[in-house]
Amino acid sequence: MRHRATAVVVAAASLLAALPASAGAQAGVSYLIPPGNPFAGEPGAAPEVWALGFRNPYRFSFDRSDGRIIVGDVGSSPPTGREEVDVIPSGQGGGNYGWPCREGTGPGAQPCTAPGAVDPVFTYATGGTAITGGYVVRDPALASLVGRYLYADFYDGDILSIRLDASNPDNQPASETVTNLASFGEDSEGRLYVAGLNSGDVFRLVPGDPLNLQDVGDFDGPIHVTAPPGDSTRLFVAEREGRVRVVLNGQEQATSFLDIANQVSTSGERGLLSIAFPANYADSGRVYAFYTDNGGDLRIDEFRRSTDPNRVDAASQRSVLVVEHSSQSNHNGGQLQFGPDGFLYISTGDGGGQGDLERDAQNRGSLLGKILRIDPDPTTAAPSLPSDRDPPGLSARAPARQRVLRLDGAIAYARCDEACTVTLSATLRTRESMFRLRQSIRSADAPDTRLRLKAKLTRQARHALRRALRRGRHPRVRLSLEAADASDNFSPVARRSVRARR
Repeated sequence: MRHRATAVVVAAASLLAALPASAGAQAGVSYLIPPGNPFAGEPGAAPEVWALGFRNPYRFSFDRSDGRIIVGDVGSSPPTGREEVDVIPSGQGGGNYGWPCREGTGPGAQPCTAPGAVDPVFTYATGGTAITGGYVVRDPALASLVGRYLYADFYDGDILSIRLDASNPDNQPASETVTNLASFGEDSEGRLYVAGLNSGDVFRLVPGDPLNLQDVGDFDGPIHVTAPPGDSTRLFVAEREGRVRVVLNGQEQATSFLDIANQVSTSGERGLLSIAFPANYADSGRVYAFYTDNGGDLRIDEFRRSTDPNRVDAASQRSVLVVEHSSQSNHNGGQLQFGPDGFLYISTGDGGGQGDLERDAQNRGSLLGKILRIDPDPTTAAPSLPSDRDPPGLSARAPARQRVLRLDGAIAYARCDEACTVTLSATLRTRESMFRLRQSIRSADAPDTRLRLKAKLTRQARHALRRALRRGRHPRVRLSLEAADASDNFSPVARRSVRARR
């Protein structure tokens, strides 16, 4: 399984016994698996998966009226690529939306089948375009558009609307252009907003012909707009570099609500991608951020509001979920939304590159190319773990030359100075391509325990390595090892290199 749940750490037997069945094998983890997740308990499947078969579901939303999920999935390259809008019925997980075996209603990038694939409700041809999914309009002030779904194209910025019913969807212009439209947003009253990434503009959508744009403010790379449930006075604007700004009663606040810019990579399509507030935010003060870290991995972190309602407590940062994504900077997904059921939904891209060579989107054991559903707050279900601020000390080694093909993977050894969980990620680089190997995770119950980890070859990597060795080449495998302790502290990443030999 090519992911790591950040607190998949060592826990005592008493803690294991105390956890409910819904926690599965994630004793002491930073999130739980909600009851009803469609693949929970299925051998080889990731229990976090709610729906699969997406290329890059950059933006999705819930319809405030009926709870269905509407996904804007970014298409592949011309001439065959299709931008598409998919609908996941309320409470109905387990759907397969086809990628990479299908795109739109036609063939996809890979010669495979996706049994029972669900057709999109709307598609349009890719042509230097990328869909930004929006919302079903429920703001009564926008009477002519109520019940219609808004979306845009990131590059040309035209805001359009379609019906999502069984009739052939029509497509009508909704407003003037917002170039590089990175996100729609919805506040606690159902009012809608848009963010122009490169221009720095954030607008509220107000009645016009049929829409006008009302200026909210100028920001630095605005990429997401949202508001806490029940708070009609505040609007939160996430900036791609890693900051979140507050607009209070129409006035932008001077200080940042959240600033993690030193933890965020913005190369390629990376950055701080979205934030989400749970229904109980007024009492809990919890807020969740989705960003790509300095190693390129996808991270969901929790923060707590400080005594100042316009600031978070920086010391409250807690890692919830990490998905390995270091080898490619595109197709990160990027949306967080709490559903009507109170659980956190997350969109992830297929791992990047082009064509989903690893077929992660169809792999139920991978968290890539999916919509995920988790309960990010396990505190009421399990006793808290010991807390400290010191990361585990990690020592790692890997033989410099290995028979990677014969071993069916690359081997590394690790030790920690305390009980820990170690994650090994790896990439194989040939002259032609780069391939991610399957992630390996091992836990140690005691300090100084020697762990042996193997990053296994995928089918594509195995074939590429065999060809390279036959031609007398000796490709390198790049290894990255990281350790986590019981308090969810992470060691610095240890990087090693292995040369494959016959």
